Amino acid sequence: MKRASQSTARPAIGFARELVAALAAHGVEDFVLCPGSRSGPLAHALAEAASDAPPLGAPSVSLHVRIDERSAGFLAVGLARGRALEGRPRPVAVVTTSGTAVGNLMPAVMEAHHSGLPLLLLTADRPGELRGIGANQTTDQVGIFGTFVRHSFDVSAPEPEEKGGRASRIATRAVRFAQGEPERDDMAAAPGPVHVNIEFRDPLDNDGGPWPDVSAAEPRLFERTRTMFRSSGPSPKPLPAVRKGIVIAGDGAGDAARRVAEAHGWPLLAEPTSGARSGPNAIGAYVPLLRTQEGQELARQAHLVVVVGRPTLSRPITRLVDAAPQLFVAAHGARWREAPRHAERVLARVPDEWLVPAGAPADAEDDEASAWLDRWRSLAAQAAPRTDRWDPHSIAAAVIGSLAPGDLMILGSSGPIRAADHVAPVWTPGQAPVLTANRGLAGIDGTVSTALGIALATGRPVTALMGDLTFLHDAGGLLIGRYEQRPPVRIVVVNDGGGTIFRALEHAAAPAEQFERVFTTPHASDIGAISAGYGVMHQRVTSLAALTAALREPVTALSVIEAKL
Repeated sequence: MKRASQSTARPAIGFARELVAALAAHGVEDFVLCPGSRSGPLAHALAEAASDAPPLGAPSVSLHVRIDERSAGFLAVGLARGRALEGRPRPVAVVTTSGTAVGNLMPAVMEAHHSGLPLLLLTADRPGELRGIGANQTTDQVGIFGTFVRHSFDVSAPEPEEKGGRASRIATRAVRFAQGEPERDDMAAAPGPVHVNIEFRDPLDNDGGPWPDVSAAEPRLFERTRTMFRSSGPSPKPLPAVRKGIVIAGDGAGDAARRVAEAHGWPLLAEPTSGARSGPNAIGAYVPLLRTQEGQELARQAHLVVVVGRPTLSRPITRLVDAAPQLFVAAHGARWREAPRHAERVLARVPDEWLVPAGAPADAEDDEASAWLDRWRSLAAQAAPRTDRWDPHSIAAAVIGSLAPGDLMILGSSGPIRAADHVAPVWTPGQAPVLTANRGLAGIDGTVSTALGIALATGRPVTALMGDLTFLHDAGGLLIGRYEQRPPVRIVVVNDGGGTIFRALEHAAAPAEQFERVFTTPHASDIGAISAGYGVMHQRVTSLAALTAALREPVTALSVIEAKL
């Protein structure tokens, strides 16, 4: 890169301008900013870059301002998800001041770490002379995110006599680490969050100075052709030639899971966010089936199980994986090496060798293979839940059924995604909507903000389906300032008065009063009043007919549909 000049009268703002310009030069478009004084230099720089009339030399960036750091972190998660869904993955930056503001990013950082989402955490800090002496709003920010970041930078305060260039070098390395590019070619890495902790010394205000001449000396880092995971050793072998195999598609599996199942004639058990729930081998109601005696017996007959992606939704699938006589795993999430330990083979992605039949083709003339697949189809059809009653399954079916091919939807990580797993249809390949969720750690927090981030990143309407506690957990995500864009997001809230997912778990055996108090946590919150307080349109429905009618309206604004049970 060219050597950047830096203001000497106010080195903090000069460093901030160079950092923003260098990050933008490497393709970082989105910056989520939370207000604060210590982070003022970055705020001033971003305000200039995002203005209608930016100064000469300032980059073009998209600025999103949020008051609450926790919601801001998940907005960044949504922006990163949205960029990836559009086929344009790139880091998203979050800017905070010092103190508890930094700590409030932790839930989003953990989710991004496990989901493999590139975030840049730009946190302002007190200069070294103010650390460890009880200075206001000062804590131990260095290393605060521990092992949940790909790399951590502790950046000393810019000095008046300092020449430009340091911020550019930090930006380059930060983007490399966030995109999963290790510094040694023999290391395998995945995208994830990176922490850049920056000391800023007074003065923190803007000086109206020029922007530095910063340009990328190499192709934009995120645009270079790169293998996300590097692996060594011989080429993968084909899968064993067995007739009774099962393919499980977890979160993020992609279409490769469908192709593996169809190549071998095996049933495909695909979670709704797998991107693989399509084609003739997909079994729609596989979860209800595996909870029946016949389904469990059928699963025990499997000779081999292939897992693509990261399945996390149901205990029957976990038991099926645990009991697999032969287990093969590919693309098991951002931390793909954490696949089940009894797997015979764990690969970073599905190899071509798995996409061709091993041995004799498993086609319609192969009686044993056909009978195996037909048995799964037949029993699953019998186990499919009803979708004509006013309950979470029917609500999920109605919302998913309202989507057109390619439409975007995010599912809350508690009851709704499991209801969707029971009732989502099997689509024709290429005709499915795009379903996603925060399944890195499967938390319910931040779902509203994540949905907003996806909509902002893609410029497309988003439908969100979540439970009442999930909505309440991130109702603050609806707090959008007057200068900020309000994207078209329809939030469907299944309001059953608490965390009813626990009723399906062993905790339900506890005495009723204790169970309600410490597990289901019933509430009396008025979701309509909460929505109105944030200036968000709200509609309450109490029947499938009313819900279906509401879903026929196009998604043109930020709104809430409360499905009251």
